[in-house]
Amino acid sequence: MSLEKTENGNAPKRYRRPISEGRSYDGARREKSCGAVVFTREGGETRYVIVGNLSGRSHGFPKGHVEPGETERETAIREIGEETALEVRFVGDFREEETYELIDGAVKTVVYFLAEYEGQTPTARRGEIASIDVVPLDEAAKLLEHESTRRVLLAADGYLKSSGK
Repeated sequence: MSLEKTENGNAPKRYRRPISEGRSYDGARREKSCGAVVFTREGGETRYVIVGNLSGRSHGFPKGHVEPGETERETAIREIGEETALEVRFVGDFREEETYELIDGAVKTVVYFLAEYEGQTPTARRGEIASIDVVPLDEAAKLLEHESTRRVLLAADGYLKSSGK
């Protein structure tokens, strides 16, 4: 099974693979994380928060593992705060899942919500993430190495446009 390809056709440096059609994942270890496509509006333009992981190998949205007793939304709020120091509010009922296989064979599902912040400056929290970019849609899509993560971004952007939020 090949690793998911980046836009330029190279395998990403992060060790994950798309889920294979027809392959049984019965008995595979499962992981679940929650986070959000976080955005703000500046000068009438929607700008998205893209975080760089500590290894410097990939970019994505603020997210993290669900702690015992937490709801999905509680996890997303906690992780966004831990990684970016932002206080956000959820927008509508947007909820997307991204599922992929980790190199060790575990199957990871990430649940994403849509969240907005205003009047704050995101800060890359030491020990959590390496970088934060707040960029328009086209730049955000270029930063995301994985096609499945780009699909989540485009779904969120489409939701914002279609709902008028």
